[in-house]
Amino acid sequence: MDEYKKLRDFNEIWDGRRLFTACAEFMFWYELAENVESGQGLPEVEKSYWVMTKTIQPRINYFSKSESTKRSKIKRDSFELFPHALRLTKANELGGINQVTFLQGNPDDKSDVFVDAHLTEFCYQRMGLTIEEVMASPQAFVDLCIRAIGAVKFKSGIAGISMNYEDVYINGSEHLTKPIVGRFKGVNVINPWRYRDLDGVPTVNWLTLVSSVDLQRLGGWDSIESRIKPPVTMHSLPHGALFQAGPAPLLGDVNAQEKLDAYYAVGALLAPVKSNTEVQSRVAGDRADTTVWMHRFFLPQSD
Repeated sequence: MDEYKKLRDFNEIWDGRRLFTACAEFMFWYELAENVESGQGLPEVEKSYWVMTKTIQPRINYFSKSESTKRSKIKRDSFELFPHALRLTKANELGGINQVTFLQGNPDDKSDVFVDAHLTEFCYQRMGLTIEEVMASPQAFVDLCIRAIGAVKFKSGIAGISMNYEDVYINGSEHLTKPIVGRFKGVNVINPWRYRDLDGVPTVNWLTLVSSVDLQRLGGWDSIESRIKPPVTMHSLPHGALFQAGPAPLLGDVNAQEKLDAYYAVGALLAPVKSNTEVQSRVAGDRADTTVWMHRFFLPQSD
């Protein structure tokens, strides 16, 4: 029996293509300028990329250099494209390639196994694994995320059950995610690119990254730690912390009355540093509605 069939029933098929698919995802975003000072940050970004890539490298059979580029069969040197671009980066000048995506699958469908690295002034890196392999060993996935973020100076980030669906934006079909938003409160449906230019902590999920700057705004590590209660835990990072809302990610299925108490507990802790900027997405209606949805765990949990 497919335990996650009720979520996969929302995997969108259009003209024979699977536009988005359920997965377990880790994503974080960072500013290029903050990681190129004296060149010290760039090696850490590259380390992060390799941690993500080597996790799924044997399973990858396609890659692309941008959202609009046709996928190509993986080649021996394909995985060197992003590190090569990164090494050429100086200040805000890029090395010619600003995005590389690797995935398991076919030339069209969205995959639940992928790595996506985007390099501009606003950058992000993300990886996806099947829900089943993450649920088989959730703590191993937490450890993987901690290794992946390493010493990158990040802005924020999340991990949990998600939808990999970059093509939805290209096809102007954001409204297709509205049934997911309405039913599965624990599932992320916003692409990391939409988090650009947001201040503070934009959203909360099973795992939530909080930068050193925002930790200080919250009163510092000791102050926060004194307010944390199980099952919430906090992991120390070189440039911030990773908040973990319980032992494993949850769907938050409204139909099954599945509660997300730990997610809301993290949201309550982080509410003072939540982003006040409107997100540039319409996945829940208009931008204002989507921003409210993005902030759903900063509010008290409703019955």
